[in-house]
Amino acid sequence: MSGAIILDDLTEPRHTPQAREILAAVAELPLEISSEAVISSARSQCDAPLYEEPGFLRRMGFYIDAVNGVKNLSPMGRMTTLNFIVTALVQRSRLEALYAAHPEIDQVEIKRPLIIAGLPRSGTTNMLNLIAADTRLRSLRYWESLEPIPSRAARLGEVADQRRQNCAAQLENVNAIMPLFSSMHDLQVESIHEEVELQWLDFSSMLCATVVHVPGWFDWYLVNRRLEHYQFLKRVLKALQWLRGPQQWVLKSPQHLAFLPELTETFPDATYVVTHRDPVSIFTSWISLTAYSARMRMEPVDLEDIAAHARSIQDSLLQGLVRDVAVLPEERTRHVQFQDFMANDLAILAEIYELAGIGLDAASRAAIEHYIATHPRGRSGKVRYDLEGQFGIRREDLYRQFSYYTNAFPVQREAENS
Repeated sequence: MSGAIILDDLTEPRHTPQAREILAAVAELPLEISSEAVISSARSQCDAPLYEEPGFLRRMGFYIDAVNGVKNLSPMGRMTTLNFIVTALVQRSRLEALYAAHPEIDQVEIKRPLIIAGLPRSGTTNMLNLIAADTRLRSLRYWESLEPIPSRAARLGEVADQRRQNCAAQLENVNAIMPLFSSMHDLQVESIHEEVELQWLDFSSMLCATVVHVPGWFDWYLVNRRLEHYQFLKRVLKALQWLRGPQQWVLKSPQHLAFLPELTETFPDATYVVTHRDPVSIFTSWISLTAYSARMRMEPVDLEDIAAHARSIQDSLLQGLVRDVAVLPEERTRHVQFQDFMANDLAILAEIYELAGIGLDAASRAAIEHYIATHPRGRSGKVRYDLEGQFGIRREDLYRQFSYYTNAFPVQREAENS
């Protein structure tokens, strides 16, 4: 696909025949989202004792109640959300069973991870992919982020591990209903992904607020922020490292911007990279992706609600960064401007590697150069955005809202669709 892509069906999606068939079939399914239904479904799927710690179940129940309060959640949205919740309970149960069987996992050390924190659409995914091309570093694949812990039988080789196939089936539906999604975010089974999915297993993730706009959840999460939620992330990383090396992680998530104190206390020896970009360009790209993705879960698609929620999330992340940036260790932190990285990615990566004490050797450089050569930018086409025309939002209003960020971190203003 090439040329400009216009998202002109955000509120009234023009679905393909295949998509209409999938959506119609899902609409016929009886779907109950309740703690009882989730526990019953998880118990039927899980090969481990079900994890029923009271605090975990309370968070799950709070989230389920919040989901049931979403009035425009479509049948597909209800099904995918129910599946996410059930999978979280199954995976948490497998994680705890793995620890019970192998308590030595707790002794695994997460040493000197390289952690990227930046808003969506600020170059974090590209940077993560380039660094992850270096096979000396441990990264998270998309299929692994969805189901990080294999069943006991699969782990022992008694049955085939179906996690990649499960991911492929999910992506098939996504690509059928959102055929232009890959033009904005190219997601494949083996894509490198962010660890925010792992905290879903504890119902302590920003993902709970972004997969579906659940009113109140994100505010509750920010108020009830806990160090143990980040310590849980480390717990999952230990298990994944025990299951499969290498031993040094490269991680990234926008969520970290709002939780820098918790992040740095959990990973005190990490090297941190913070990406910066014009916040209005970020918002324009992010809201367009979010609004397009809403056809997967919302009916009708409410652009005003989506815009307000996206502004709230971006504001919370940037406020967190400006408030807490001083907790990042200066000697192990690199701030990267989007335009600089796009213009000279290898040079900046070399600086990051030096800061992390890794060393960008010839083999690693060749792997990164191969990734760049085989993943040219814009290969799936370029979306043309219209912030004011589609969402009724003036760019100057956003610049005023986010001026506290641009005052603290001067960024280059970008023209729309530049």
